Amino acid sequence: MKKILLLIAILSTGYSGYSQQAQPAYQASLDSLKIFIDPLKKEAILERLVKEHPDDSFDQYRAALVDNFVVAKNPEKALFHFNKIAETARIMYVGSVATGIMAFDLKAAETLIEQELANSTNAPEDRQFLLHLYSQVMAKQGDYKKAFAAIKECYENAIRKTAVLTAEYYYLMSKTGGYKEALPELEKAVLAGLANDEYKAELKSAYAKVNPGKDSNAYLAALTNQFEEKYKTAIAAKMIDEQAPNFKVTDIKGNEVSLSDFKDKIVVLDFWATWCGPCKKSLPAMQMLVNKYKKDPNVKFLFIHTWETVKDPKSDAVNYLLTHDLDLPLYMDLKDPDTKKNPAVSSFGVNGIPAKFVIDGNGKIRFKSSGLTWPDEAAVRELTTMIELCL
Repeated sequence: MKKILLLIAILSTGYSGYSQQAQPAYQASLDSLKIFIDPLKKEAILERLVKEHPDDSFDQYRAALVDNFVVAKNPEKALFHFNKIAETARIMYVGSVATGIMAFDLKAAETLIEQELANSTNAPEDRQFLLHLYSQVMAKQGDYKKAFAAIKECYENAIRKTAVLTAEYYYLMSKTGGYKEALPELEKAVLAGLANDEYKAELKSAYAKVNPGKDSNAYLAALTNQFEEKYKTAIAAKMIDEQAPNFKVTDIKGNEVSLSDFKDKIVVLDFWATWCGPCKKSLPAMQMLVNKYKKDPNVKFLFIHTWETVKDPKSDAVNYLLTHDLDLPLYMDLKDPDTKKNPAVSSFGVNGIPAKFVIDGNGKIRFKSSGLTWPDEAAVRELTTMIELCL
């Protein structure tokens, strides 16, 4: 209830100056979709609009509604509305939908991906993407035979065999009995920092089978230590020493905040926007990081929404975080009506988002990065190392 009241309060503060192209007569109804947290209320509005305007496309709004039902853990409604999206457009949304559903209903995710694998409108590269997703779903269900069959087709047809794809391929090969061939590749994955706990456990198991009588725990520990030492050295080499601008942003209540308000603190800035796919994909990892340092008073996070493309960016950003169960400290870097620039992001010379900066207690930028680091565990490890080097 508090979250809903907060959003209503924010909406009542009015819109920032913004110009856009001619809007449909029912734009007010579309805008109202951003007000409601309850996806059933959004569903009622959207179905009314579809009925009243049968010749118009509402795919992007339908996709947003699907996303809302995924967050609400309602796979039946999510899949129902997903299948209302034009068949040729569904590939744009299937990844986020399947990944979201995978977190709580593996069978529903399996059904969705199998359906799209049979979708004749998808291009060959789309099939590669779907096979990769399918292998992940089947592996989580413990059906390693199907998972390996999917990743094998994906791997063999891949134009570029990335290190991540290679690690997944050999992990599933080992799980289906090919541990002898997979062992050296799994070892490479650990040394490259691509191995999660499941990969490490499989490597240890494969090592024990290939080398009976040898200490698999000591073997894995040595590899892990070798990676961690090398990784920390590599991150430390990226450390810079630049004075951070004393930027100003506003919190969601409209209060002005500047860098000087965080004196002697490690400050992590994340410039993002709701229209930015990589930004949104990086937020779950950032939530993991925020949770990790929640009780540390010396580390502060600012998630700064910038480069807005909608009339009311504040409500848009708040609504996105609320509907995706993200509890992140949000700040706004709104466009200056005179310069037409967003001052905070401009002061850091950012050319693309997401853009992250780690600032030490003396106001010096020590690390900066742009783009998406994937998977989430890799992003958390990278930023954790950066923060620890600044403490």
